[in-house]
Amino acid sequence: MTATYYYELGRSRGKRLQDAIVQNVAGFWTAVEDRGIDRETVHAEAETQAERLAPETRAEIEGKAETSGVSERDLLAFSLFEETLVPDGCTTAIAAGDAAASGDTVFFKQSDKKGADEFEGEDYHQHQQINVVRIEDPDDKNKVIGVTAAGSQAVKMGINEKGVAIGSNISRTVTFDEEGKDSKDWAAASRGEYMRQGLLHGDTANEVAERITPMLFADPMSSPGNIDIADHERAIILEGEFTHLASEWVEDGVVGRANKFQVLDDLARSREEIPSSYARYERVMEVLEANEGDVTVDTMRDLSVDHENGPGLESVCRHQEHDYTDETSLSGAVFDIDGENPGDSDVYIALGKPCHAWRSDEGEGWIHITADATEADVPDAFLSGDAWLEYYTEEPYAGTAEVTPLDD
Repeated sequence: MTATYYYELGRSRGKRLQDAIVQNVAGFWTAVEDRGIDRETVHAEAETQAERLAPETRAEIEGKAETSGVSERDLLAFSLFEETLVPDGCTTAIAAGDAAASGDTVFFKQSDKKGADEFEGEDYHQHQQINVVRIEDPDDKNKVIGVTAAGSQAVKMGINEKGVAIGSNISRTVTFDEEGKDSKDWAAASRGEYMRQGLLHGDTANEVAERITPMLFADPMSSPGNIDIADHERAIILEGEFTHLASEWVEDGVVGRANKFQVLDDLARSREEIPSSYARYERVMEVLEANEGDVTVDTMRDLSVDHENGPGLESVCRHQEHDYTDETSLSGAVFDIDGENPGDSDVYIALGKPCHAWRSDEGEGWIHITADATEADVPDAFLSGDAWLEYYTEEPYAGTAEVTPLDD
C-alpha cells in the first residue's frame, strides 16, 4: 500500500512539475560538470548509495520519472546529491515556548541558494532553482508539509501534523571548502532527507532529533550544517560536520542560526571570510531578544522581509550583489505551533523573493494553511512552481504596499 501510494504520488508530481523538474535537474548537472565530475561516475555512485533512500522514496522517484520526461537515473542522482553540490544557505529563528506571545513555539526559516549557468533562456528564470510546496500523507506515517526543490523529496523546511517543525542550513567551517571539494568528497548524505524522515516518524522535537542523530553518527551531512527542530515546548539545534556533532536545547527562549555554528563556534570561519553569516545571525538575535516573550508570526514575517544591512547578501531577505552565483532568498516559511491541537498549527509559506511575496494577496505569493491541510487546500500555483516564478526577482521591493498582518 505504501509503495503504491508513493509511486502514484511520484506520477502526479512528475506530471504537474515537469518543466520545473527539467530545469532543476539541468542545473544539478551543470554543478556536476563545474566540479569536473563525470556524469557516469555520478550515476554509478547513485546506484551504490541508493540504499540511503527508503523504498518508498525509490517508488516515488520511479513514478516521477515516468511522467516528468527525466530519467530515473537522473532523478536518483538529483535526489541523493543535489544538496551536496549546491548547499542551501538560509536563516532560521525560533521563539520556543513562553518566548512566543502565545506560549507556543513560533518557527521561521528563510531558504537561500546560489544559481546555476544552465538556467538560461525563455524556459528558465534568472538562473535559479524553482521552489514548490509539497504535502506527503502516507497511511502509516505522519503527514508532512514542506518546501522542496521541484523534483526533490528533500525538505528545506517543513512541519508535520504532530506540530513538529524543522529547517536547516549549511555552516561554513574551517573544515570544509565549498568551492574546493574534489570528486572523492561529493557523494555524501542529504540533511534534507534526514529531516524528512524525522518528520515522518517523530511526534515530538525529541523524537525527531532521536531519529536524525543516529543517521548523523552513521553518515555525516553532505556539508557541515545546522538542523533546527521545534515543537510547542522547545527547540533542539543539531550542529554537525565530519568529526563533530553538538546540540543545543532551548525551552522558553529564543535561538537562531545563519551559516555558521554557534556551539561549535571554534570551527566557524572568520567574519572577514563569511560576513553575511555573522550579520544575519546578529540581526535575527537582535529582533528575537527585543521581542522575547512577545514574538508572533508577524515578528517572524517581518524578519523574512528584513533589509537591515542591505538589501544584499548580509540582509535576512537576501539579494544578489554580483551575479547569480551569490546566494539569494528563494522562499520563506513561518510555523505557529499549536500545543493543544497540533494539526491546527498555522503554516505560512511564501514562494519567490520574500520582500515581494509577503506583500501580495493571500493565495498569490503566500499561503496560510494548517498542519493537517491536504493538497486540495493549496492553490495549484504553489504545487506547480508558478507562484515561485511569479514572485522571484532580484529587485528589492520599492513600492508602498504594506505586508499583510498574519495573526489577525
